[in-house]
Amino acid sequence: MLNLGMTEIFCFAVIALLVLGPDKLPEAARFVAKWYGKIKKFINNIQNEIDRELRLSEFREEMQKEIDKITELERRMQQQLDALKNTQTPSETEQVKAETKAFIIYRLSPQQAILPFSLEYHKQLPFKPEPSLSTQPFDTELKIAV
Repeated sequence: MLNLGMTEIFCFAVIALLVLGPDKLPEAARFVAKWYGKIKKFINNIQNEIDRELRLSEFREEMQKEIDKITELERRMQQQLDALKNTQTPSETEQVKAETKAFIIYRLSPQQAILPFSLEYHKQLPFKPEPSLSTQPFDTELKIAV
């Protein structure tokens, strides 16, 4: 830190011995060592804080770059979706809407009747139920008044 050689330290020690005397020299050495340690800790803390701020700054820059990339990708995807929507014909759009609707269609009956729920439900299924399933109504079956 101070780039002091052995000869400079020896010269300081001889001058301090002559000025302070042998009685006060150990107390002065403790005082100087104590302040040297405090100053060194202070400088190290400042260096660590500067390094941490630089790392945070770099991290923020990287985060901003990633956010910009994500925003750009989102913008491109939105443009592609808009292009796809524009290329679809109205009949294709209606077909997509029809495909997204539920499979079960509810109809009003002109007369009030009690139908077994499972029978009506099986008619609306897009696939055939397994033959092991009974479509015969039985007493514990849920019935809906229409």
